[in-house]
Amino acid sequence: MNMLNKANPLNGDRDRELLKDALCYTYKIEDNIELSAHCFMPEGHDINVLKPTIIFLHGGLWDVSIVAQFAAHCMHFASRGMVAIAVEYRVSSIHNSTAEDSLEDAQAAMLWAKHNHNIMGIDPEQIIMAGAASGAHMALSMAMIPDIMVKEPYSARPMAVIGISPLVDTTKKGIESERFRDPLNATKDSPSKNIKKKIVPTLLFHGKSDTIVPYEQVSKFAKAMKRKKNNCELIDYEAVNHSFFNFNVSPKHFEITLNSMDAFVVELGCIEPMEYI
Repeated sequence: MNMLNKANPLNGDRDRELLKDALCYTYKIEDNIELSAHCFMPEGHDINVLKPTIIFLHGGLWDVSIVAQFAAHCMHFASRGMVAIAVEYRVSSIHNSTAEDSLEDAQAAMLWAKHNHNIMGIDPEQIIMAGAASGAHMALSMAMIPDIMVKEPYSARPMAVIGISPLVDTTKKGIESERFRDPLNATKDSPSKNIKKKIVPTLLFHGKSDTIVPYEQVSKFAKAMKRKKNNCELIDYEAVNHSFFNFNVSPKHFEITLNSMDAFVVELGCIEPMEYI
């Protein structure tokens, strides 16, 4: 089953239109379920010239598939000379899956990209993981959990993380722990419980009026990361809710967020600064 065929056919049509310029690859087959990676390539991409890459994990609290949520972001970064990938992963409303299953899929997508870097023209040492809400949780987890998935010679660790409206605390004192099959995993995989030194560079965005993920949790997380001397920047927004960064919610905040993401990727040395005429 491909997640573009979700119950609402209008959503499927919209997703297909947004993803029509991407190359679609199956990165994993699980219980006869094909999971796809939608890859946006730079114009004139030469696979012999390895490019930095950004992988996007959509939000939806591990329940809803929003495959095309980051299609516009993918198009932007492809125009900036990167390979940009929107990843499908298992969600509970379609596959009766858990947060653990989704996290396993996200790691598999990273390992697939690294192991197929020569075919895709990807630099396996320059892959950024980005996501929203539950997708941000998984991106952070992949940067932080000790038991990261490994398929020699690569691990599923990203070089950096971008998290928008991120779920950072899935312990019992946090939120959404019930999405996990095992409460112990909800704690073990919670970014808030894996803060240590030498975490990869991290950029976070959050609205102070978020009614799904409390701003206080994210602010506390960012401060704890900085206390460990990690490069962790939190950009907050006054009077905006959880989905502020989506174009159909606020074109203004979409543009501000995207420009900040671009500047972060420039700082990482993956792309050159934008030229303004």
